[in-house]
Amino acid sequence: MIRNLIFDWSGTLVDDLTPVLEATNHVFTLHGKPPFDRDTFREKFYLPYHGFYQEHIPEVPIDQLGKIFREVFGKLHHSITLLPGSREVLEYCALNKLPVFILSTVHSDDFIHQANRLGVDRFFKKTYTSIVDKRNAIHSILEEHHLRPEETLFVGDMEHDIETARHGGVRSCAVLTGYDSLKKLQRALPDHVAPDMFAVTEILRRHSTLETIPPTPTVGALIVGPSKKLLMLHTHKWSGLWGIPGGKIKAAESSEDALRREVFEETGLPLKTVRFAIVQDCIRSKEFYKPAHFVLLNYIGHTTQSKVILNAEADEFRWCSLEECYQLPLNTPTRILLDWYRDHAK
Repeated sequence: MIRNLIFDWSGTLVDDLTPVLEATNHVFTLHGKPPFDRDTFREKFYLPYHGFYQEHIPEVPIDQLGKIFREVFGKLHHSITLLPGSREVLEYCALNKLPVFILSTVHSDDFIHQANRLGVDRFFKKTYTSIVDKRNAIHSILEEHHLRPEETLFVGDMEHDIETARHGGVRSCAVLTGYDSLKKLQRALPDHVAPDMFAVTEILRRHSTLETIPPTPTVGALIVGPSKKLLMLHTHKWSGLWGIPGGKIKAAESSEDALRREVFEETGLPLKTVRFAIVQDCIRSKEFYKPAHFVLLNYIGHTTQSKVILNAEADEFRWCSLEECYQLPLNTPTRILLDWYRDHAK
Protein backbone atom coordinates (compact mmCIF):
# COMPACT_ATOMS: atom_id res chain seq x y z
CA MET A 1 0.00 0.00 0.00
CA ILE A 2 1.17 3.52 -0.84
CA ARG A 3 -0.17 6.02 1.68
CA ASN A 4 2.37 8.86 1.43
CA LEU A 5 4.09 10.64 -1.47
CA ILE A 6 7.37 12.50 -1.56
CA PHE A 7 8.05 14.30 -4.83
CA ASP A 8 11.16 15.90 -6.19
CA TRP A 9 10.37 19.24 -7.90
CA SER A 10 12.77 20.07 -10.74
CA GLY A 11 12.43 17.69 -13.68
CA THR A 12 9.78 15.68 -11.82
CA LEU A 13 6.76 17.94 -11.43
CA VAL A 14 8.03 20.94 -13.42
CA ASP A 15 10.01 21.30 -16.62
CA ASP A 16 12.89 23.62 -15.74
CA LEU A 17 15.70 21.88 -17.62
CA THR A 18 16.12 24.63 -20.23
CA PRO A 19 16.45 27.54 -17.76
CA VAL A 20 18.74 25.47 -15.53
CA LEU A 21 20.92 24.68 -18.54
CA GLU A 22 21.01 28.36 -19.57
CA ALA A 23 21.96 29.50 -16.06
CA THR A 24 24.59 26.77 -15.75
CA ASN A 25 26.13 27.66 -19.09
CA HIS A 26 26.25 31.32 -18.02
CA VAL A 27 28.23 30.28 -14.94
CA PHE A 28 30.59 28.15 -17.03
CA THR A 29 31.26 30.68 -19.78
CA LEU A 30 31.79 33.41 -17.19
CA HIS A 31 34.64 31.32 -15.79
CA GLY A 32 36.15 30.41 -19.14
CA LYS A 33 34.60 26.94 -19.39
CA PRO A 34 32.87 25.63 -22.55
CA PRO A 35 29.05 25.49 -22.35
CA PHE A 36 27.10 22.24 -22.41
CA ASP A 37 24.66 21.14 -25.05
CA ARG A 38 21.45 19.62 -23.68
CA ASP A 39 22.42 15.95 -24.06
CA THR A 40 25.89 16.43 -22.59
CA PHE A 41 24.48 18.32 -19.63
CA ARG A 42 21.98 15.54 -18.90
CA GLU A 43 24.80 13.03 -19.02
CA LYS A 44 27.29 15.02 -16.90
CA PHE A 45 25.11 16.78 -14.33
CA TYR A 46 24.51 15.06 -11.01
CA LEU A 47 23.45 15.67 -7.44
CA PRO A 48 24.55 16.80 -4.94
CA TYR A 49 25.31 19.69 -7.28
CA HIS A 50 28.29 21.01 -5.26
CA GLY A 51 30.17 17.88 -6.38
CA PHE A 52 29.37 18.68 -10.01
CA TYR A 53 30.68 22.25 -9.70
CA GLN A 54 33.71 21.14 -7.68
CA GLU A 55 34.57 18.75 -10.48
CA HIS A 56 34.33 21.38 -13.23
CA ILE A 57 35.08 24.73 -11.53
CA PRO A 58 37.02 23.81 -8.37
CA GLU A 59 38.73 27.18 -8.11
CA VAL A 60 35.52 29.16 -7.39
CA PRO A 61 33.59 28.92 -4.08
CA ILE A 62 30.20 27.24 -4.44
CA ASP A 63 28.39 30.18 -2.81
CA GLN A 64 29.74 32.52 -5.46
CA LEU A 65 28.71 30.15 -8.26
CA GLY A 66 25.26 29.77 -6.73
CA LYS A 67 24.73 33.52 -6.60
CA ILE A 68 25.58 33.88 -10.29
CA PHE A 69 23.33 30.94 -11.18
CA ARG A 70 20.32 32.35 -9.33
CA GLU A 71 20.69 35.80 -10.89
CA VAL A 72 20.19 34.28 -14.34
CA PHE A 73 17.75 31.56 -13.29
CA GLY A 74 15.51 34.09 -11.55
CA LYS A 75 14.93 35.89 -14.85
CA LEU A 76 13.69 32.69 -16.49
CA HIS A 77 10.94 31.67 -14.04
CA HIS A 78 8.24 32.56 -16.56
CA SER A 79 9.40 29.73 -18.87
CA ILE A 80 8.95 26.98 -16.26
CA THR A 81 5.82 24.87 -16.71
CA LEU A 82 4.23 21.84 -15.10
CA LEU A 83 5.18 18.58 -16.77
CA PRO A 84 2.33 16.61 -18.40
CA GLY A 85 0.34 14.73 -15.78
CA SER A 86 1.71 16.67 -12.79
CA ARG A 87 -1.51 18.49 -11.95
CA GLU A 88 -3.47 15.29 -12.45
CA VAL A 89 -1.31 13.26 -10.06
CA LEU A 90 -1.50 15.98 -7.41
CA GLU A 91 -5.28 16.15 -7.79
CA TYR A 92 -5.47 12.37 -7.49
CA CYS A 93 -3.48 12.51 -4.23
CA ALA A 94 -5.72 15.28 -2.87
CA LEU A 95 -8.90 13.43 -3.82
CA ASN A 96 -7.69 10.22 -2.15
CA LYS A 97 -6.24 12.02 0.90
CA LEU A 98 -2.67 10.91 0.22
CA PRO A 99 -0.33 13.42 1.90
CA VAL A 100 2.23 14.94 -0.47
CA PHE A 101 5.65 16.32 0.48
CA ILE A 102 8.31 18.05 -1.60
CA LEU A 103 11.99 17.17 -1.14
CA SER A 104 14.13 19.18 -3.55
CA THR A 105 17.39 21.02 -4.07
CA VAL A 106 15.50 23.95 -5.63
CA HIS A 107 16.05 27.20 -3.72
CA SER A 108 13.15 27.88 -1.35
CA ASP A 109 12.39 31.32 -2.86
CA ASP A 110 12.39 29.88 -6.38
CA PHE A 111 10.07 27.07 -5.34
CA ILE A 112 7.58 29.42 -3.69
CA HIS A 113 7.55 31.65 -6.77
CA GLN A 114 7.04 28.71 -9.14
CA ALA A 115 4.48 26.81 -7.06
CA ASN A 116 2.36 29.93 -6.52
CA ARG A 117 2.46 30.95 -10.18
CA LEU A 118 1.57 27.43 -11.31
CA GLY A 119 -1.23 27.14 -8.76
CA VAL A 120 -0.07 23.94 -7.06
CA ASP A 121 1.15 25.22 -3.69
CA ARG A 122 -2.09 24.09 -2.00
CA PHE A 123 -1.36 20.41 -2.71
CA PHE A 124 1.65 20.05 -0.41
CA LYS A 125 1.46 19.15 3.26
CA LYS A 126 5.01 20.36 3.80
CA THR A 127 7.93 21.25 1.57
CA TYR A 128 11.63 20.68 2.13
CA THR A 129 13.59 22.82 -0.32
CA SER A 130 17.14 24.16 -0.60
CA ILE A 131 18.26 20.65 0.41
CA VAL A 132 21.73 20.05 -1.01
CA ASP A 133 21.90 16.33 -0.18
CA LYS A 134 18.44 14.79 0.12
CA ARG A 135 19.82 11.74 1.90
CA ASN A 136 20.44 13.98 4.90
CA ALA A 137 16.75 14.92 5.11
CA ILE A 138 14.78 11.77 4.27
CA HIS A 139 14.90 10.20 7.76
CA SER A 140 13.83 13.39 9.54
CA ILE A 141 10.85 13.74 7.17
CA LEU A 142 9.73 10.20 7.93
CA GLU A 143 10.14 10.72 11.67
CA GLU A 144 8.54 14.17 11.81
CA HIS A 145 5.38 13.02 10.06
CA HIS A 146 5.34 9.43 11.40
CA LEU A 147 5.49 7.97 7.89
CA ARG A 148 6.03 4.25 7.53
CA PRO A 149 8.81 3.74 4.95
CA GLU A 150 7.13 0.74 3.32
CA GLU A 151 4.01 2.87 2.72
CA THR A 152 5.92 5.85 1.30
CA LEU A 153 6.89 6.44 -2.33
CA PHE A 154 9.59 8.90 -3.41
CA VAL A 155 9.16 10.05 -7.01
CA GLY A 156 12.13 11.68 -8.74
CA ASP A 157 13.98 12.05 -12.02
CA MET A 158 17.62 11.59 -10.93
CA GLU A 159 19.88 8.88 -9.57
CA HIS A 160 20.22 10.89 -6.36
CA ASP A 161 16.46 10.66 -5.80
CA ILE A 162 16.48 6.87 -6.09
CA GLU A 163 19.54 6.65 -3.84
CA THR A 164 17.76 8.88 -1.32
CA ALA A 165 14.71 6.60 -1.33
CA ARG A 166 16.90 3.59 -0.69
CA HIS A 167 18.75 5.46 2.06
CA GLY A 168 15.43 6.12 3.77
CA GLY A 169 14.09 2.61 3.18
CA VAL A 170 11.16 3.93 1.13
CA ARG A 171 9.91 2.81 -2.26
CA SER A 172 11.20 4.66 -5.31
CA CYS A 173 9.78 5.66 -8.67
CA ALA A 174 11.99 7.05 -11.44
CA VAL A 175 10.33 9.30 -14.03
CA LEU A 176 11.84 9.77 -17.48
CA THR A 177 10.76 13.36 -18.14
CA GLY A 178 13.60 15.12 -16.33
CA TYR A 179 17.35 15.36 -16.03
CA ASP A 180 18.62 11.77 -15.99
CA SER A 181 18.30 9.26 -18.80
CA LEU A 182 16.84 5.79 -18.32
CA LYS A 183 20.36 4.36 -18.48
CA LYS A 184 21.52 6.54 -15.59
CA LEU A 185 18.38 5.87 -13.55
CA GLN A 186 18.67 2.11 -14.01
CA ARG A 187 22.03 2.17 -12.25
CA ALA A 188 20.21 3.19 -9.08
CA LEU A 189 17.72 0.27 -9.36
CA PRO A 190 14.37 2.04 -8.79
CA ASP A 191 11.36 0.03 -7.67
CA HIS A 192 9.23 1.57 -10.42
CA VAL A 193 9.96 3.33 -13.70
CA ALA A 194 7.34 5.69 -15.13
CA PRO A 195 7.56 7.43 -18.51
CA ASP A 196 5.57 10.40 -17.17
CA MET A 197 3.30 11.58 -14.35
CA PHE A 198 0.24 9.96 -15.90
CA ALA A 199 1.98 6.62 -15.35
CA VAL A 200 2.75 7.61 -11.76
CA THR A 201 -0.98 8.18 -11.20
CA GLU A 202 -1.62 4.69 -12.54
CA ILE A 203 0.97 3.25 -10.15
CA LEU A 204 -0.74 5.04 -7.25
CA ARG A 205 -4.16 3.89 -8.35
CA ARG A 206 -3.05 0.29 -8.28
CA HIS A 207 -0.86 0.43 -5.18
CA SER A 208 -3.01 2.59 -2.90
CA THR A 209 -5.95 0.19 -2.73
CA LEU A 210 -6.40 -3.23 -1.17
CA GLU A 211 -8.08 -4.68 -4.26
CA THR A 212 -7.73 -8.42 -4.73
CA ILE A 213 -5.87 -9.21 -7.93
CA PRO A 214 -6.87 -12.52 -9.53
CA PRO A 215 -4.09 -14.59 -11.10
CA THR A 216 -3.55 -14.20 -14.85
CA PRO A 217 -2.08 -17.12 -16.83
CA THR A 218 0.67 -16.02 -19.20
CA VAL A 219 3.18 -17.66 -21.52
CA GLY A 220 6.76 -16.71 -22.31
CA ALA A 221 9.64 -18.24 -24.20
CA LEU A 222 13.40 -18.23 -23.92
CA ILE A 223 14.13 -18.27 -27.65
CA VAL A 224 17.17 -20.11 -28.99
CA GLY A 225 18.28 -18.77 -32.38
CA PRO A 226 20.12 -20.43 -35.25
CA SER A 227 23.48 -19.49 -33.73
CA LYS A 228 22.42 -20.99 -30.37
CA LYS A 229 22.24 -17.50 -28.92
CA LEU A 230 19.32 -16.43 -26.72
CA LEU A 231 16.95 -13.54 -27.41
CA MET A 232 16.64 -10.88 -24.71
CA LEU A 233 14.12 -8.00 -24.86
CA HIS A 234 14.18 -4.64 -23.08
CA THR A 235 10.85 -3.20 -21.90
CA HIS A 236 9.65 -0.34 -19.68
CA LYS A 237 6.90 -2.59 -18.24
CA TRP A 238 9.55 -4.41 -16.20
CA SER A 239 11.18 -1.23 -14.85
CA GLY A 240 13.66 -1.11 -17.71
CA LEU A 241 14.95 -4.64 -17.02
CA TRP A 242 15.61 -7.28 -19.67
CA GLY A 243 13.36 -10.28 -20.20
CA ILE A 244 11.73 -12.58 -22.73
CA PRO A 245 8.76 -12.23 -25.09
CA GLY A 246 5.37 -13.42 -23.93
CA GLY A 247 1.92 -12.39 -22.83
CA LYS A 248 -1.56 -13.38 -21.75
CA ILE A 249 -3.45 -16.44 -22.94
CA LYS A 250 -6.69 -15.55 -24.73
CA ALA A 251 -10.00 -17.27 -24.12
CA ALA A 252 -10.28 -20.69 -25.80
CA GLU A 253 -6.58 -20.54 -26.76
CA SER A 254 -4.12 -23.28 -25.85
CA SER A 255 -0.98 -22.22 -24.04
CA GLU A 256 1.25 -23.30 -26.93
CA ASP A 257 -0.89 -21.42 -29.48
CA ALA A 258 -0.76 -18.35 -27.23
CA LEU A 259 3.02 -18.65 -26.99
CA ARG A 260 3.52 -18.86 -30.75
CA ARG A 261 1.15 -15.92 -31.29
CA GLU A 262 2.74 -13.70 -28.63
CA VAL A 263 6.28 -14.42 -29.79
CA PHE A 264 5.41 -13.66 -33.41
CA GLU A 265 3.55 -10.46 -32.47
CA GLU A 266 6.42 -9.17 -30.34
CA THR A 267 9.42 -10.34 -32.39
CA GLY A 268 8.25 -11.47 -35.85
CA LEU A 269 9.90 -14.85 -35.20
CA PRO A 270 8.10 -18.13 -35.98
CA LEU A 271 8.92 -20.90 -33.52
CA LYS A 272 10.00 -24.19 -35.04
CA THR A 273 9.89 -26.21 -31.81
CA VAL A 274 8.51 -25.51 -28.35
CA ARG A 275 9.32 -27.32 -25.10
CA PHE A 276 7.77 -26.62 -21.71
CA ALA A 277 10.29 -25.64 -19.04
CA ILE A 278 8.87 -24.38 -15.74
CA VAL A 279 5.94 -22.58 -14.16
CA GLN A 280 6.49 -19.56 -11.89
CA ASP A 281 4.29 -17.52 -9.58
CA CYS A 282 4.85 -13.79 -9.93
CA ILE A 283 2.76 -11.98 -7.30
CA ARG A 284 2.88 -8.16 -7.05
CA SER A 285 6.45 -7.97 -8.29
CA LYS A 286 8.02 -4.56 -7.61
CA GLU A 287 9.76 -4.92 -10.97
CA PHE A 288 6.50 -4.88 -12.95
CA TYR A 289 5.01 -1.46 -13.63
CA LYS A 290 1.72 -2.26 -11.88
CA PRO A 291 0.44 -4.72 -9.26
CA ALA A 292 -0.27 -8.07 -10.87
CA HIS A 293 -0.45 -11.76 -10.09
CA PHE A 294 0.90 -13.81 -13.00
CA VAL A 295 1.13 -17.55 -13.39
CA LEU A 296 4.09 -17.70 -15.78
CA LEU A 297 4.23 -20.72 -18.08
CA ASN A 298 7.81 -20.69 -19.35
CA TYR A 299 8.94 -22.50 -22.50
CA ILE A 300 12.11 -22.99 -24.51
CA GLY A 301 11.48 -22.13 -28.16
CA HIS A 302 13.73 -22.67 -31.16
CA THR A 303 13.71 -20.61 -34.34
CA THR A 304 15.69 -20.82 -37.57
CA GLN A 305 15.42 -17.07 -38.16
CA SER A 306 17.43 -14.28 -36.55
CA LYS A 307 15.76 -11.13 -37.94
CA VAL A 308 13.76 -9.57 -35.12
CA ILE A 309 10.92 -7.11 -35.73
CA LEU A 310 9.81 -5.52 -32.47
CA ASN A 311 6.34 -4.21 -31.78
CA ALA A 312 5.51 -1.59 -29.14
CA GLU A 313 6.02 -4.06 -26.26
CA ALA A 314 9.83 -3.68 -26.33
CA ASP A 315 12.30 -1.01 -27.41
CA GLU A 316 15.50 -3.06 -27.82
CA PHE A 317 16.64 -6.65 -28.38
CA ARG A 318 19.90 -8.57 -28.20
CA TRP A 319 21.00 -12.05 -29.21
CA CYS A 320 23.24 -13.16 -26.34
CA SER A 321 25.23 -16.13 -25.17
CA LEU A 322 24.11 -17.51 -21.82
CA GLU A 323 27.01 -15.72 -20.14
CA GLU A 324 26.09 -12.43 -21.85
CA CYS A 325 22.48 -12.79 -20.68
CA TYR A 326 23.62 -12.88 -17.07
CA GLN A 327 25.53 -9.63 -17.56
CA LEU A 328 22.30 -7.76 -18.39
CA PRO A 329 20.03 -6.25 -15.70
CA LEU A 330 17.41 -9.02 -15.79
CA ASN A 331 13.93 -9.20 -14.31
CA THR A 332 13.67 -11.92 -11.68
CA PRO A 333 11.47 -14.43 -13.60
CA THR A 334 13.86 -14.32 -16.56
CA ARG A 335 16.87 -14.93 -14.31
CA ILE A 336 15.10 -17.94 -12.78
CA LEU A 337 14.30 -19.32 -16.26
CA LEU A 338 17.92 -18.81 -17.36
CA ASP A 339 19.08 -20.73 -14.28
CA TRP A 340 16.79 -23.60 -15.29
CA TYR A 341 18.04 -23.48 -18.88
CA ARG A 342 21.67 -23.47 -17.72
CA ASP A 343 21.07 -26.59 -15.64
CA HIS A 344 18.94 -28.43 -18.23
CA ALA A 345 20.19 -27.22 -21.61
CA LYS A 346 22.06 -30.43 -22.37
